[in-house]
Amino acid sequence: MKPFPTLVRRNFHEARWTLVLSSLTLFALGWLLVHVASRQETRIREALASGKGSSWIRNLGVEADPPSIEIMMAFWNQPLIILLAAVWAIGRGAGAVGAEIERGSLDMVMSRPISRSTYLASQVLTATLGLLFISGALAAGAYWATFYNVLKSQPSFLLLFRPALNLAALAFPMYGYTLLFSAMDIVRWRPLMLGTVLTFAGFIARVISTIPVFQESFWRPWAEHASIFSLYNPVDAVSERAHYDFNMAVLLGLGSACVAMAFAAFSARDLPANA
Repeated sequence: MKPFPTLVRRNFHEARWTLVLSSLTLFALGWLLVHVASRQETRIREALASGKGSSWIRNLGVEADPPSIEIMMAFWNQPLIILLAAVWAIGRGAGAVGAEIERGSLDMVMSRPISRSTYLASQVLTATLGLLFISGALAAGAYWATFYNVLKSQPSFLLLFRPALNLAALAFPMYGYTLLFSAMDIVRWRPLMLGTVLTFAGFIARVISTIPVFQESFWRPWAEHASIFSLYNPVDAVSERAHYDFNMAVLLGLGSACVAMAFAAFSARDLPANA
């Protein structure tokens, strides 16, 4: 049996419950948010018909009488959606090397004819496919819900999958820098802590940059551009897509750079005697 597919199957077996529960949660959340969007769309139509409610329509971040898909995407910035993708990314990154050394299982794996690059590549593939599966579950839940809720226009699954890809791309750098920390460590808790702190710092910077009272502050653009969360824009992914390609390229580039450094660090490091 070839080692690489065997390692990938092993990784998925270990992470199956996290993957299944996260996917089911996002599937249900995608369904629920379409129901909320359907009710919101009804309110927008009523407000436009009566000539009232223009202020709260603008607060949604969409134009007057927007397409159904844009109303749906206005709710995809929910922190819970981002959190579930981040949990998978940071958890897989922290456990890739540090956790395996900590529990002594890397010793058994590396005692077989398996190169370090093959081992780490199996971890990267598992995490990447998991991110796509989790994000796809969100799009699948939303698409399924369009058949059971009244919408002005029903989006296709391919259109819904574009912002889902943006979500997966957002989590990819989180996985990359956590994997890099793990590739240089011998325990799981430090990469997990560092990845979590770095992710929350980026999220806080994004939130602070959107607070109206700080709009004129000189540091606001720096805080906004320093956060990868500014590159996640579901509405833009389904509308004009003016920045979608750029955002995706930056996120994938950052993640790939961190993964490449993790490969270099893992290949060059000395492993403990029990590994």
